[in-house]
Amino acid sequence: MTREELEEKLTIGEFVTIVMEDRKFMGRVDEFCEDGLKLINLVNDRPKRIDYAFIDDLDKGEEDSEDVIGLGIDRDYKMIFVPEIGYMMGQTPVTQSLYKKVMGENPSWFQFSNDKLSDRERSCLERDGQALRNPVENVSWYDAIYFCNKLSLIEGLEPAYFVDGEVDPEYWGYIPHHGEILGTKVLCDIEAKGYRLPLDEEWEESTGSVGSYNYSGSDDLDEVGWYGKNSSFVTHPVGLKKANDFGLYDMSGNVWEWVSDFIPDRKNYHCSRGGCYSSQDLSCGVSQLMFSDANERNKDIGFRLYRLLE
Repeated sequence: MTREELEEKLTIGEFVTIVMEDRKFMGRVDEFCEDGLKLINLVNDRPKRIDYAFIDDLDKGEEDSEDVIGLGIDRDYKMIFVPEIGYMMGQTPVTQSLYKKVMGENPSWFQFSNDKLSDRERSCLERDGQALRNPVENVSWYDAIYFCNKLSLIEGLEPAYFVDGEVDPEYWGYIPHHGEILGTKVLCDIEAKGYRLPLDEEWEESTGSVGSYNYSGSDDLDEVGWYGKNSSFVTHPVGLKKANDFGLYDMSGNVWEWVSDFIPDRKNYHCSRGGCYSSQDLSCGVSQLMFSDANERNKDIGFRLYRLLE
């Protein structure tokens, strides 16, 4: 479309969904520049300019764009397109709400129904309000990949993980978060279009901070993350702190996040990144990592979704 056509149809400040050949982007009209339409990203308030020649059509009003999409099973959980890298990451760690919708139960320690919570922990959760908006935790690496494949099948996407050649986790002979151990060989098709855990390198790139900030989006950890000095030693609802430049929240603190990578000489040990609510500030740095047994479950570790573009 041309600048003149767009100026006839749009006004400054209006919400619009721009349709391009391979995807859509929804934003607020900010300026008709000489070389492209300038919009404001509604997720992170950062400007985005789209060359007029790349604009095929438009729809007025607010709707999910392909830069920011909700899941079919939970429209409140968003996947964010990371433009410099070309894939989608969960805007936040997987929440207790989303996990329960997919898996049918919530294994998290930090939930109101847990009668083992201390009075202090329960008081902190009640102060925050909705525990279902807290990150899911107390999940093993195997639980996380089970979730990824199950969600992919629900949404009609190509699952990424294979256990003895099987992609449907119902046939893995394994019940998640019930103390069972999955000690079999797992293969991952990193080119599959379904959900998976990010590779360690993909997770680190998505912080947008390598060489720029100590933490994801800032040098001030209190600004972007929940950790030992500000969390009261409980998890908190996702998205309350400042997002990084890609619009991703809680990549420093709140919960450690499982990634796909394992230790070559100890293949049952996988990495997690980002630190957690009980971590010291150094552990929440974008270059820090932790190794844990893939069968381990504790209240410090959750995970975040990754997905290739169609």
